[in-house]
Amino acid sequence: MRFTFVKVPQHRKFKHDPIYYDADKEEREERERRIRLEMGLKTEEDHRSFDTRIRGQMRRRIKTPFEVTRSARKKSNLRLIVILLALMALFYYLLQAGYEWYSRFL
Repeated sequence: MRFTFVKVPQHRKFKHDPIYYDADKEEREERERRIRLEMGLKTEEDHRSFDTRIRGQMRRRIKTPFEVTRSARKKSNLRLIVILLALMALFYYLLQAGYEWYSRFL
């Protein structure tokens, strides 16, 4: 048995599924679509358009990572400013209190 500390990567395998154009199939599907349209039956495109509308609405409602980071960055900057102001006020108070305490003993 052989033990190694470094894993040697395997070679990548190329898998290609060729796509063929079938003119007869395209023509048959076009005829079926026209016949369904003439008969007033719903086509698959109606269902697809419904799905794309739902996806589009979801994409508009979901924030992108850039929008999330921008709002989070804005909040963290505001929090940092508030903390810095509080620390500056505390430091100023301690300096004033320390100076008054020091002046009492002189």
